[in-house]
Amino acid sequence: MKKNQPYKQDKVFDNILETEEFNVYTKIDDLPLDENPMYLDEGINGICTGGSALFNVFGNKRRIVSNDLVVIFPFQLASVTEISSDFSMMFLKVPKSLFMDTISGICIPTLDFFFYMRTNFSTPLYDEECQRFIHFCNILIYRINLPRNLFRRESIMQLLRVFYWDIYVAYKRNPKATELVRYTRKEKLLFDFFCLVIEFHTVSRDVAFYAKKMCVSAKHLTMVITDMSGRSAKDWIIEYSLLEIKALLRDSNLEIKEVASRTNFQSNSVMTRFFREHTGMTPSEYRERIYVKNEIDL
Repeated sequence: MKKNQPYKQDKVFDNILETEEFNVYTKIDDLPLDENPMYLDEGINGICTGGSALFNVFGNKRRIVSNDLVVIFPFQLASVTEISSDFSMMFLKVPKSLFMDTISGICIPTLDFFFYMRTNFSTPLYDEECQRFIHFCNILIYRINLPRNLFRRESIMQLLRVFYWDIYVAYKRNPKATELVRYTRKEKLLFDFFCLVIEFHTVSRDVAFYAKKMCVSAKHLTMVITDMSGRSAKDWIIEYSLLEIKALLRDSNLEIKEVASRTNFQSNSVMTRFFREHTGMTPSEYRERIYVKNEIDL
């Protein structure tokens, strides 16, 4: 594959510069995995084109062989071992910020879906389906390599939404999907916490509020959530709040102050300060980026 330059975008979070990089890869050395399990800052979407390797996601092991599609979300605890000398893949690395922005533009998938994907992160494909994925990667490469980098991120998100939507639809069409989800005690606590965040994130963004509802201490809740997801309870509350704000900002009929009201911020300025602190842009700037892309031919 012709070497293409990664898409890069710099963002500032609390005065810290973070570079978001996205590309299509074929070198196994570029996999953000090794034999030591780690919580991923990047998602992996790829097709095995030869050889085999043993992937492990939250203790769920799968031998990946030729024509297997691998979909591992950011924040998952993963590793790879027993890599054959001829193992090869074509894969995408999707930074967590790009992943969350992409997901917020289609729907907020059920929590069962994320738990389901922990154990069902690989799927065997027919040759025709593999060629379709490779073609999809080539379209992404074209977008990445455009000489004019304006709106490349928005174009990439639109393409990724089609991919993730197909994965989600396949899950919903599986009549046994929910039966395949089994929880340990800690996973059940994590699941219950996420359910409460979905229901009450506009009521409170305080960890103690959720700990009280779950009859555990805030310290214990934070410890379990961090252990099971690689992120703190507070981080997830903030993340879900941002998801909803972004989803509402996509509705051009809503004024910014109405978005603030719906997400239970004291004022427009308070929400703007919160949003800018965690995204590096104001709600108005985010909305402008979303809708200005309509002026280009995707």
